[in-house]
Amino acid sequence: MKKLLVAVVAVFCATSLSFAQEKPAEQNPQVLPMFGGKGKTEEQQKKDEKFLTSCDKSFASRQEASSFFMERGWEYLNEGQLDTAVYRFNLAWLLNPDNKDTHWAFGLVTSAKGQNNEAIKHYEKALSYDPKNSLLLSDLASTYLKVYKEGKQKKKDLKKATAYLTEAVKADTANAFALYNLSKVKFYEKKYSDAWDYLHKSRSINLTQIDYDFIAELTAQMPDPKGFFRSGVPTSSNE
Repeated sequence: MKKLLVAVVAVFCATSLSFAQEKPAEQNPQVLPMFGGKGKTEEQQKKDEKFLTSCDKSFASRQEASSFFMERGWEYLNEGQLDTAVYRFNLAWLLNPDNKDTHWAFGLVTSAKGQNNEAIKHYEKALSYDPKNSLLLSDLASTYLKVYKEGKQKKKDLKKATAYLTEAVKADTANAFALYNLSKVKFYEKKYSDAWDYLHKSRSINLTQIDYDFIAELTAQMPDPKGFFRSGVPTSSNE
């Protein structure tokens, strides 16, 4: 990467992050998805233009530049630096508003904060660019399940989750997360035998997807027909 880019981005980030320190993070549009969806001042617009111009000189395309900042965002997110990650995702979005990954990332971040309805909007926007993405479909469905569980348990939310999970599994039959969430759907429908079937399909692919608190809830309603789990704990590592 060119030294020019590093220098310009460093100045851009330093200016913006110093602004972030002056206000509580939740009020600072720099660390809110899509800059909080608020209009920008003339000064802020000029700063954006300068940033975009520097990227035009340093990358082959804005799509490439957007991918670069997405990668940095994921790195910060994995390190637990949420605000810094969101800021990088915002830069990626500024460079390419049609980058589905930016909207996907905004969905993950808002979902992690418990802002599930907001997360759904971002996921659905991402899905409009890539409607057959199995992992994205399962993330969206999982959020609908959170809304169902934590809200008024409306059947429409469960129906939405089921539809997206069905599409996710159709796109990738080995999507363990989707199968696990289908187990949750059947649990909420009180179809415990089916819940166990989906749970075992999921854990046979990837056991780390399993939430043992959920298994304890399911076991309380119906013991594992296969005897693999007892009170939420696996009895053996293989079957």
